[in-house]
Amino acid sequence: MSTRKSGMFIAIAVITLELIGGMQSYLSQLILPILAKDLNSQNLYGVILGISSIATMAGLPIGAAAITRVQLSKLLVSATLVLVFGALMSALAPNIFIFMIGSALRGVAGSILAMTSVGAVALGLSGRARQLTLAFASASWVIASIVGPAYAAWVTHLLSWRWAMLLYLPLLLVARFAITFSLKSEDNTKDTPISYEALALIIFGVTATIFPLRGIAKVVLLLVGIAFLGRVAILLMPTHTFSQRTPRRAALAGMFFLTGSYFSANELVSLTAHDIYHADAESLGYILTGGGLAWALLGVFCGMRPTKSLATYRTRSTIGLALLIASTLAISLLTLNEWRLSYPTLYFVALWTVTGIGMGLTYLDTLNIFFEDPDIPDGITIEEMASSSVIVESLSSTMFVPLTSSIVAMAFTNKQLTSSIPYGASWLIVLGLAAAALYYLRRVQPANLE
Repeated sequence: MSTRKSGMFIAIAVITLELIGGMQSYLSQLILPILAKDLNSQNLYGVILGISSIATMAGLPIGAAAITRVQLSKLLVSATLVLVFGALMSALAPNIFIFMIGSALRGVAGSILAMTSVGAVALGLSGRARQLTLAFASASWVIASIVGPAYAAWVTHLLSWRWAMLLYLPLLLVARFAITFSLKSEDNTKDTPISYEALALIIFGVTATIFPLRGIAKVVLLLVGIAFLGRVAILLMPTHTFSQRTPRRAALAGMFFLTGSYFSANELVSLTAHDIYHADAESLGYILTGGGLAWALLGVFCGMRPTKSLATYRTRSTIGLALLIASTLAISLLTLNEWRLSYPTLYFVALWTVTGIGMGLTYLDTLNIFFEDPDIPDGITIEEMASSSVIVESLSSTMFVPLTSSIVAMAFTNKQLTSSIPYGASWLIVLGLAAAALYYLRRVQPANLE
């Protein structure tokens, strides 16, 4: 196969995989409350998401080491087969424990595949082709924000959540094997050390956070888990990320709290709408489409018109975080006061769309700051910044999503919802994370902006 033709196959496959990845994200979010109720496991929300978070985060150092030790095409095939096996195990699970084993397999394999996809772009494409592929891959989230919730909602409604986990797998296999067969053979492998300390801290920290206890023991374990994961953040991020007043460190710290806030809310909105306001699969589809499409469209706009002045950046990020804070505050008040709504789906669509607008206004411009040369050298190499840009989102999600969902799980006694206070408390944590992001991002000054 010619280099040009193989490059075309890789580009199409990578864009397709990004679309499927977006759909998977919405699928997982939508079916969680439905499958948990079906498997009598709503009191294990934190454990379900925690197992997935541990596996996903553990897959990053494993993938980073494997990609330099194993031929890329072989790694792609192996990880894809593990992912499919995990999906089959979860979809056919007779109980929540089998589902979580499948979820763990999918998490590890998914992280490895995410890294191999980046490797495939680097190895199989170059120059303008690489730039266009990454641009179209990002734009595919606009389609995913519509197709993903619609697919998940209608397949779940017409068939079941189990079928929703399976029907897209053939397309995933075709895209993965298209990349595999289009790559040139590379045998330049070498040993790369795995950060076992960070991996161990992640496992112990998330396990402590999600352990299903109640009362003071639960509070103690939550604090222990946060301490472990806080150590991971310090270990994996550039030195003094949260304390030194340099622009890129402030951007990293702000991104840590921004993504922690949004991705925690991303899980909470489905749980809150389903458990307290009895939203069905179709209603959840509308809610998730609103927020996802808003972020995707604002992201495209900000990508086409990046900030060219400090005032513009400050305005966008401040408005974006103000919208995020306002919407999460509104949802927390709804749940804490147990307000009965005539049309709860409309309220949640509106509030989650506002959240998506806020994220869209803030995220991409902040991400761009990571790769700008600072006016004053800050001691962070481009390699360290690239690594941190990948780690920061996974780390914040691993730290805060299981934490907030574990608190929500405390609302259930004998598998019955007994209080909405844990939901409101989790939303207040999300609000606090957004406020911390605002604090750091107000200190950011992009390079070469006046």
